[in-house]
Amino acid sequence: MLKLKLGVDVGGTFTDVVAVDQHGHIYYAKTPSTPKDSSMGVIQGIVRILHDLSAAPACVHSVAHGTTVATNTLLERTGAHTALITTKGFRDVIEIGRQSRSELYDLHARKSEALIPRYMRREVCERTLYDGHVLTPLDEDGLRQLVHELVAANVESIAVCFLHAYANDASECRALEIIRSIAPHVPVSLSSDILPERREFERMNTTVMNAYVQPRMEKYLSRLRKRLDSANIHAGLSIMQSSGGMMSDQIAARKSVNTLLSGPAGGVLAAQFLASMTPYKNLITSDVGGTSFDVAVVQNGSANVTGEGCIEGFSVKFPHLDITTIGAGGGSIAWLDAGGALRVGPRSAGAVPGPVCYCKGGEEPTVTDAHAVLGRLSGELLGGEMRLDIERARSAIAEKLSTPTGISVEEMAEGILRVVNANMVRAIRVMTVERGIDPRKFAVLPFGGAGALHGVDLARAMDIRQVIVPPAPGNFSAFGLLAAPVRYDESCAYLACGEHIQPDKISELLAMLQMRARDEMRRDGIDEKLAQFEPSADMRYLGQAFELSIPLHAGLPVAAMWEKAVDDFHAAHERAYGFKKTDDPIEVVNLRLCAVSDENNAPLCHAYPQQNSTPVPVHISPAYFYGRWIDTPTYRRNDLAPGAALAGPAIIAENGATTVVGPGDQVQIDEYLNLVIRVADQSQSLAAAAYRQTEEG
Repeated sequence: MLKLKLGVDVGGTFTDVVAVDQHGHIYYAKTPSTPKDSSMGVIQGIVRILHDLSAAPACVHSVAHGTTVATNTLLERTGAHTALITTKGFRDVIEIGRQSRSELYDLHARKSEALIPRYMRREVCERTLYDGHVLTPLDEDGLRQLVHELVAANVESIAVCFLHAYANDASECRALEIIRSIAPHVPVSLSSDILPERREFERMNTTVMNAYVQPRMEKYLSRLRKRLDSANIHAGLSIMQSSGGMMSDQIAARKSVNTLLSGPAGGVLAAQFLASMTPYKNLITSDVGGTSFDVAVVQNGSANVTGEGCIEGFSVKFPHLDITTIGAGGGSIAWLDAGGALRVGPRSAGAVPGPVCYCKGGEEPTVTDAHAVLGRLSGELLGGEMRLDIERARSAIAEKLSTPTGISVEEMAEGILRVVNANMVRAIRVMTVERGIDPRKFAVLPFGGAGALHGVDLARAMDIRQVIVPPAPGNFSAFGLLAAPVRYDESCAYLACGEHIQPDKISELLAMLQMRARDEMRRDGIDEKLAQFEPSADMRYLGQAFELSIPLHAGLPVAAMWEKAVDDFHAAHERAYGFKKTDDPIEVVNLRLCAVSDENNAPLCHAYPQQNSTPVPVHISPAYFYGRWIDTPTYRRNDLAPGAALAGPAIIAENGATTVVGPGDQVQIDEYLNLVIRVADQSQSLAAAAYRQTEEG
């Protein structure tokens, strides 16, 4: 009997499904997303792939899901009516924030409005000191009165964040008992559970964000579970978390803040997997969907996981893959500003109404419409299921953009692509050049529904010479869900400096964190024997405000482990900041433990023998490059065998994605069926385009 593991990624326009059987055979499906209820799109995608395989629902053994529910809840400000209960005198912490400002010289900069209005931020008498000593016991009667008031105000979720609760959570735990006795159906987020670490602002912000998105995430997962059961799919459901690991749907419903970057994380995991299986160890991931463009860097085969960040103006503190996101995708709308200058995004046509050429009611020209007008997309998508109306796209660009500016439709469409590509390049520079990384030493890895349409242009603009287009790039993020391990992140505060640091105490606390992780595994039915435990410590020089996370080698004797950590910290500080202070005392702030369990035994990647075949195009049609129409061959991706080679310009079409190869570029198919594109520089590409046009003339 067929045994299937499914990965389902929900995008702004399409829902992608990837299935792998017990033999490692991989299958793909793509269906339109359902923005009003994305769980419907998930079920439709699963039903579709089961139908294509003539497989029964009982064949599904697990479902891995990447979701943007929490992200969209935050972006759209559609979260729960949330209250904050905190220590007396500290309700304005989330409003005050930090002294640093991201837009220091912008006179018109505005802070993001707090998720909880001031009247819903309530204070209660209690006080715990930084060492865990209780200075003022919790005023339980005052708390009861406060909870009754919140219930009367129709509160939907409550965040509890008491001062220094990371050192002693007794007051928060007692508060939870009291709240549940009065309002048993109201979800409660405790800071000591969500983020038991120092820094009151980040801890409160993260806890508040969890409380804000949790009810909607909990409702979504419950609805999805019911739909799966109705379809007779009773397999386990796991959710991609921001750190790049999977967690059970029960944990995701409780710690929803950890899914804020769930959507783009799958693609980064897939890129990391590709790097582990191929010679391409340094990659710039370029995930272009219908709405957004996500960038991450895989260096020496690994993607960076950071503990702090900013999402939509809100400081957060939880493990997450280092990803930059901007509003630039296939559905991004092109428009003219007040001065008549062309702008693209961040507003998107989304799945509904979508681009004009999709004929779903869209009236404003998008990036996808520009590609269609320039001959870079054929008249159909999804293997013929979706027909494109290119003339309608052309009329929209003419009416909205060309006529007001006096620029031809082709020039305007090419301008749309130049503008959106420039926006994408800026995002790539943020992740590379601004961090001291030379992008020319990397390859561009484009994926997502529109990634391969832009990959070569992005590489050329960054003076990058290689582009790697994986098989089924439109489903690449969903594939990453199957490659991702189950991951548990545990942490605790431990503040000690210099000679007061006790390696034995560190070892004791790490054992406690490991016990927590094992408890989580047993609850989720994960085999502990397959788990790997990766401890680390947040360290800094005395007087510094921020830390570096340093791995701890738990296999060494306790004293040797700490000596190694000190040496590693000095080296890491020098790499990050250009200097080290070996004579300065070192301070430990937090201890962390990452527990990873990879239960995926099915092979996900196969090497194929090289063949001496000559690619044959399915047709030749005009495409627009550098201000001229050039007869361009179109190839079917499935017809390209390992070892095959072709020269640009070329269009390579497949179900769910299209790859554009520019004039002068060279393509080779490697043994893993990746398109390895050698990118010509700007002058070479222009010369090749001019030569082709002359040859045709």
